[in-house]
Amino acid sequence: MIRGSSRLFGGAVLVMVAAAMLLAAPASADSEYFGLRGGGRVLQQKKGAKAAPAPAAITSPAPKLVFPPLCNCERNPRKSPFRMTLDDAASAGGVYCFTIQNVGGCDPKQKCCDGKQGVSKVEIDVVATCKDSVRNVTVDGKKWSYEFNTVLSVMRITNLAKTAATAPGTEICIALAPKSQCPGLSQLCSAGAGLCKYALFNQDRDCCPCQRNPRGSRLMTTASNNITIVNGLTRICFNVALKDVCDQPNSKCCEFELYKMEIEADPVCADSLMYTSVDGAMRAKFFQTRPYPVIKVTNIDKPVSKVDGTEVCLFMSSKCNSLEKLCAFHDGTCSIALFNKPGSSATNCCPLSTVA
Repeated sequence: MIRGSSRLFGGAVLVMVAAAMLLAAPASADSEYFGLRGGGRVLQQKKGAKAAPAPAAITSPAPKLVFPPLCNCERNPRKSPFRMTLDDAASAGGVYCFTIQNVGGCDPKQKCCDGKQGVSKVEIDVVATCKDSVRNVTVDGKKWSYEFNTVLSVMRITNLAKTAATAPGTEICIALAPKSQCPGLSQLCSAGAGLCKYALFNQDRDCCPCQRNPRGSRLMTTASNNITIVNGLTRICFNVALKDVCDQPNSKCCEFELYKMEIEADPVCADSLMYTSVDGAMRAKFFQTRPYPVIKVTNIDKPVSKVDGTEVCLFMSSKCNSLEKLCAFHDGTCSIALFNKPGSSATNCCPLSTVA
């Protein structure tokens, strides 16, 4: 960790989060870098900075998920060359600027440090109630679009499209309204005391190539006919089944531990998804809109011996309360992929099923 941009905190160098590889390897826990929600580098605003002092800590209502939330990524900061530091010289008048740097020092044999990864997205762990305090975001001096997710308590700055060569020196600035509820980093960031956790994601979104052939796996998905109304929401369920035999017995994906389900969906349904469940246990919702719209249900963690009969349900409002409305082709069918746990096998598996 770092205080400002270079001091020591608690005997360990503090740096803002670096989860540099999305969908590349299993998340790892490095306790030296863990904060309130899990793996993350943090940056601390210097004492005497322009932001008003924090009155009392603002508690975020979001579920306590490992940061960055709902991401299947390599969280170990030592495996990435990139860091992001607070630029005190450029920060003034409620504007806080951060600079991406390539500090090296990682193992080039690691996927996150192979010299080919850039920075496509930055996520910052924030307090959900601070959304209205953010005036704007700029990247290298240009106004930039951003997402402030109040459910997950995360602020996302996307579409950076920075390569390994162009990422260093990138400046990201966040302007906060001075008379708002969250005028400074002490209030904006969930860790408090000016500490901000962030994650850097790699440029490519295909760094986890999958074997998608459904004939090469025993795992498959079916749609449940048990569509019911629960507290005014429509419950749409899918069941994971296990075929008696693998059509291609030499496939390395015939059997695998079920880690994640992805359901291709229409992006207009993002607000209609209220929550999900796995075998009746409620889960937080995760509706990805970019680079492609899909509903993700992660951390299922079922060995092949227990995967048969697994039920994944979506709880939808009336706007998207049927497969015809929810799924991408609006013909009553849905494309669903099942994923193995990253790093659990030399082969990344994600067999597709079309259900109706």
